[in-house]
Amino acid sequence: MIEEVALPEVQEEDTSPIDQLFDKLQSKEFQNNIMHTLLSILMALAVAAILMIATGYDPLSAYSALGLGALLNFDQVLWRATPLLLAGLSVALAFKCGLFNIGAEGQLYMGSIAATAVGYMIALPLGLHIVACLASGIIVGLLYGLLPGILRAYRGAHEVVTTMMLSYAAVKFTQWLVSEGPMHNPGDARSVSPFINELAELPKLLGSPFLSWAFVIALLCVPLVNFFINKTVMGYEMRAVGLNEDAARTAGINAKKNMALALGLSGALAGLAGAVEVQGYYHRFYDGWSAGLGFDGITVAVLGRNNPWGVLGGSLFFGALKAGGTFMQTNANVPSEMVTVIQGLVVLFVAAPRLVDWLSKNGIGYAKWITNNSKPGIPSLISIGYGIFGAFLGLIVVGPAMALNFSVLLLGVLLSMGSLLIVVFNLKIEERRIAATSSIAIVWGVLGIIGFTMQLSSIMTTSFIMMGIGLVVAFFMIRTQSSKVETKEGEI
Repeated sequence: MIEEVALPEVQEEDTSPIDQLFDKLQSKEFQNNIMHTLLSILMALAVAAILMIATGYDPLSAYSALGLGALLNFDQVLWRATPLLLAGLSVALAFKCGLFNIGAEGQLYMGSIAATAVGYMIALPLGLHIVACLASGIIVGLLYGLLPGILRAYRGAHEVVTTMMLSYAAVKFTQWLVSEGPMHNPGDARSVSPFINELAELPKLLGSPFLSWAFVIALLCVPLVNFFINKTVMGYEMRAVGLNEDAARTAGINAKKNMALALGLSGALAGLAGAVEVQGYYHRFYDGWSAGLGFDGITVAVLGRNNPWGVLGGSLFFGALKAGGTFMQTNANVPSEMVTVIQGLVVLFVAAPRLVDWLSKNGIGYAKWITNNSKPGIPSLISIGYGIFGAFLGLIVVGPAMALNFSVLLLGVLLSMGSLLIVVFNLKIEERRIAATSSIAIVWGVLGIIGFTMQLSSIMTTSFIMMGIGLVVAFFMIRTQSSKVETKEGEI
């Protein structure tokens, strides 16, 4: 029996684009998605701040330098966002058909090597040469994406495996071409190709050495992909296959053809990303020039929730992180690798909707409870602050003694995890919040005794202070709780 699913919605044609935009902005789903994404970013920045503090860096200075660097180098933000935008659109388009394109990196490499070959091996007039290079990147990327698409549709080979394997094959193949193969630049010890013809280069924008018309091309792809997905028959069929392949097939849609074409078009966008990078900035093929831009496109698509306009916002955000990362390293002495950590944390929280939804739901309920029960609510709110601060402090305090005593490390982990439980129990308004607060206070006391025996005044002082604060907070929570309030907890 085939599962019944709702077919994709088709937008009405009698409404103007402005009305459609306002309807979109006012929809609950759109607003929830925006709130979920912003909350995920804030949570990622908060966890990254904890890691900075734990490793001896100042997160305030780091984030200030990161933001300032992005503002001062806005042309670099747009330049770095360009391949991320196209790679993100590539992943998002495939996902609309229920396919996960892991191979955008390989398709990007194949598109860039094709554009490079046409760029220096063929002489064409101005304008025509640019178009020829772009077309070669698109076509080669399409073919390289179509191959795993055909394998998925007609042979049942999973696209995650095939696209990943073909991605590594593309990286190694292009490496051979410019190191020992026919595209190696003669007399150059590096693995590079010759420079493309100047007539094949994309013109620069605003006098920037980084930004070119590549960004404009990538920007134009956003409404084109959005139109294709939502306004064309093929886009409708791909979305139907993504929702339920069996139901789409029963409705007369050729699911196999759409799956193959979806990965092919996905590869075309990734190939275009490689072509515009070569034509707009590098002007030749360098071995390893991408450094994972295709894989970063996956994170951009996840952050943008596979919506073309969301992918645009995600690419600009990650472009700002990459552009500001160098400035952060030079001005705040924070390693630029922290940007990669933030990227990973953002994707983690975006991909964990249950956690974010739980925090949103319980946070609203908790706010209502505090409003109606201010007397027990104030100590509970202080307990949450105590838990959050303890989660930060748990591993930081024990840092100097980790190498001397393994039990100290275990206590630090216990304090951090237990402090998070204090937050959870308070948000859920459970009776266990009092026991959790007092128990963690006692553990802080144990750590203080260990610090005293090891003659580590920093651990001893901080631990005893945290123990005292926790016991006082627990005492006031016991004094202010009322049976009347506790019996109505389930109604919140």
